[in-house]
Amino acid sequence: MMIVKADRRNRSDGEYLASIIDSSPVALISLDTSLRIFMFNRAACDLTGFSSDEVMGHRVSRLVGPGRTRDIVRLLRGRGEVSIEGYLTRFRTKDRGDLSVRLKVIPITGSGGRMVGVLLAATDLREIRQLQERILEAERLAAITETAVSFNHEINNPLCSILGYTQLLLMERDRLEPEVIRKLEGIEEQIVRIQEVAGRMSRITRPVVTEYVGGRRMLDVEQSEVGEGEDGGD
Repeated sequence: MMIVKADRRNRSDGEYLASIIDSSPVALISLDTSLRIFMFNRAACDLTGFSSDEVMGHRVSRLVGPGRTRDIVRLLRGRGEVSIEGYLTRFRTKDRGDLSVRLKVIPITGSGGRMVGVLLAATDLREIRQLQERILEAERLAAITETAVSFNHEINNPLCSILGYTQLLLMERDRLEPEVIRKLEGIEEQIVRIQEVAGRMSRITRPVVTEYVGGRRMLDVEQSEVGEGEDGGD
């Protein structure tokens, strides 16, 4: 009776471990000492487009090139070193061509420390690049916001003074020449425009960059998306 309970427990533990491996978001592939695939989890199927039935029992060369296969062979023979960072390599997929991945090769040891296979953990580099792009975008947005706040702080007071003096002069338009009035109104319009641009910059949530003179790039304030809120200022 005790033996039956132990068998059930072992079977339950094995099923639980298999469920954990299959639920992992990382593509996991196990190889035996002949480099044949004997475990291919759900994330590996999603990454490569192959079902487990299509690759089980096949050699790993179906997925990776000869150079990386030689690295795995050297590791199995005790002639290679485990790379903590992993390798940048390419996986063959079923219908999407080659895919750039970061591949970690992890030795699997049995009793007595004898190596009985390897575990491959593959990470899609597209996800890493997308994360890097989001981080860069957040840093770029933070830099734009900081610049806008500094711009408002440094320029808003002088602008307000110039605008105030201009509007005081315009209040005496009866004593001014038409040409002078036209120029003062132009100054007033441009000052208001500068304040609007500064305010819009401080509310940008998705910056748009365009080409400028000499191949340089510039922020397109008008095309950039902005959030709700009042224009910045002191």
